[in-house]
Amino acid sequence: MIAPAMKTRQAEALRYVQLARQGARIERSFAGDDLPRWAQLVYGEWSVQAAFEFYRDADLLSWVKGEYQARAELLCTRCSEVLEHAFTGQVNVCIVGTDAQANELAGDYDVLVARPDADLIADIVEDELLLAVPEWLCVADECERGLPRDYPAAGKVQVEPSLRSQQLGRKNPFDVLARLKQQHD
Repeated sequence: MIAPAMKTRQAEALRYVQLARQGARIERSFAGDDLPRWAQLVYGEWSVQAAFEFYRDADLLSWVKGEYQARAELLCTRCSEVLEHAFTGQVNVCIVGTDAQANELAGDYDVLVARPDADLIADIVEDELLLAVPEWLCVADECERGLPRDYPAAGKVQVEPSLRSQQLGRKNPFDVLARLKQQHD
């Protein structure tokens, strides 16, 4: 459960070190302005919920661990249709304040540099969602909405002169090649 003070200050930057010291747990839903890059990618209605726990480890590093869920309509790059997709994921990230700290820890941990003016929770969720978008949303190997992958064998299809070349009174320069190919078949 979110403490009442946390609910009233969503737009303010969350202080991750304080949250980690307190062992805070934050549950949050997101709307259009909270995730601007995500909002540009999706179509229609979408919903995103996240639940994160902040903690400090034995080395006094601040961490955020949790999960997110989202539903959105996205454009499938395979069939060019807008399809609904559900996203779920887990996060376990070490949060640091400087690039130098991030460079030092990046070999061992997933690291996030927290900007002082940023909404840390929204940044984490948005980054994870953008990384989770699949190339194809179609789950079937052969999508019924997709373009055909099979093409007729060479010489099986008669190529008609283009309408544009007929209108201009010109012949298609490739007609000669088509006739030669037909003579050899």
